[in-house]
This record gives sequence, C-alpha cells and structure tokens, in this order.
Amino acid sequence: IRSMQDLQPMADINYVLIRREMPPERRLVALSADLEAALRNPGGPADVRLMPRDDVRVFHMIGERPEVEELVTELRAQASLDRAAPVVRVGGRVRAAGSYPLEPGMRVSDLLRAGGALAEGAYAVEAEVTRYDVIGGEYREIGLIPVDLNGVRRGDPTADIVLQPYDFLNVREVTHWREQETVTLTGEVRFPGSYPIRKGETLLSVLE
Repeated sequence: IRSMQDLQPMADINYVLIRREMPPERRLVALSADLEAALRNPGGPADVRLMPRDDVRVFHMIGERPEVEELVTELRAQASLDRAAPVVRVGGRVRAAGSYPLEPGMRVSDLLRAGGALAEGAYAVEAEVTRYDVIGGEYREIGLIPVDLNGVRRGDPTADIVLQPYDFLNVREVTHWREQETVTLTGEVRFPGSYPIRKGETLLSVLE
C-alpha cells in the first residue's frame, strides 16, 4: 500500500490487521499497523515488515468486521489450559465495539485504535478495564481497573496500561447524552411538523 490513493473511501487507516502464521508449527498470531503513521514514515517503526503468508486486512471505518471475528475464533481454538486465548474486548461509546486479537505489548490506546476510536458522546475522562484472574487455578476473580482516558490520549504511558487476555475495556457515555429526539404534531394545530424535545418535555409545552 504505497499511498492513500490505493484505498477506498472511508477506509480505516489507523487499524490494519495482519494475520500471521509463525513457523515452524504455523501457530497464528495477530499484529496491527497504523497505516497513516506508516505512510508518513516509510520504513519506520509503524511500517510493519511482512512475512510470507501474511494476510493483511484494511477495514471500512463503519460496520461489522467479520474477518476480525474469524481470526478471534481461530485464536480461541489455539487456547489451552496453559495458554490463554489472546483476545480482548472493547465496548461502549466506540465506533466498532467487539472482540479483537491481543497483540504483544498491546495497550489501551491500541485497543481504542482497533475499535475505531471514541465515538460521539463518549465520556473521554475515564473508562474502566474489567480483568479476569484465575486464583490458584481454582476460581476466577473479577477486578475493575480505572483508566485515565485523558492521560491515554496525551500519550502518558502510566495511564496507557498493558492489556492481558480477556480484558474488557468499557467506554462510558456522557451523562444524559442522547441523540436529538423529536415528536411530530399533526392535525388541528397552527404549526404542524416535527419538534425537538428536551428532557422533561410535556405535551403541553410541545403544544405551546
């Protein structure tokens, strides 16, 4: 991919997924690349060196990503008692919520990049990571880790924590956020039509 001209409109230029088969046993691993950063600095750290049999996927900015789901399924199939599936999830106010491959050294910022970044209405101050730990091989315990999203967006490495298998990053919504809602007035009114409503709106106030 030599330039943006090689891409279709609305391509996600910040999350390109690479499916790799590691020799000699051909165990699957997943890598991602920030194509925008790679094109700015060809041959630099973001310009991932490819290997034979690599499968490179460029996604649309909006919509489902079945290729990611297929790779996640394959990675889960490789899991065993001693090797957790390298899978993480992101949900809430992001553009492409879902499960994604856990890459070596993957951080919160990388998972946000995979999820298409923060969506409109996201609470950009703080998020949380739900982490599952197996204690003594006997039971599973859930822990909640607060994430300083402001720090992550500034590039603060102490805020941008390293993820573990099965981590779930939840980006909350701004309090009282919602899309603009409307009601439609018809019939014997002077000005029929659609009117935006606010929280606590009543029939009388809309008629007025």
